[in-house]
Amino acid sequence: MIEFDPNFGDGVVAFRHYGTMTEREFTDLAATVSECAPPHGAVLLLLDWLGIERWAFTAPQTDTLAAWRKAARALQCAAIVHDQRLNRQAAWLGAVLREEGIVVRSWPPQRAATATVWLRAARSLSSSDRSS
Repeated sequence: MIEFDPNFGDGVVAFRHYGTMTEREFTDLAATVSECAPPHGAVLLLLDWLGIERWAFTAPQTDTLAAWRKAARALQCAAIVHDQRLNRQAAWLGAVLREEGIVVRSWPPQRAATATVWLRAARSLSSSDRSS
C-alpha cells in the first residue's frame, strides 16, 4: 500500500510505502509523481520506504525506467529514507534521477527528520536563486 501526502509542508510531497512493493506499484508511483508538479516550480519528493516489508527487486522493465525519467521532469530534488536492505533499490532510483539532473540523497531511518530539513532547505535555496 502506498500512502500519498501532497501537503506534507513547504512544498514537500511525501509517499510512504507499506507491505510488499511490486514493480507495477513502483512504475505507478512514478506516474503519480509526474502528475504532482505544481504549475510554477517543482516537487520536493520524500520517499519513505521504512514500511516496506518485501520487494523482490530485479532490473526494472523499460516502462519503469521511462516512467521514472518522465517523473524526473516534475522534480527539484528527492530524498529516500530506507533501511539498508533496500540500498539496491535506492541506488537504482537515485542513478536514474541523477541522470536526469535531479539531486537525490538517501537517508537511514535514524536520519529521517534530517531528510525533510534537507528538502526544505533545497526549496529555500532554489527560491533565492530565482529571486537573484
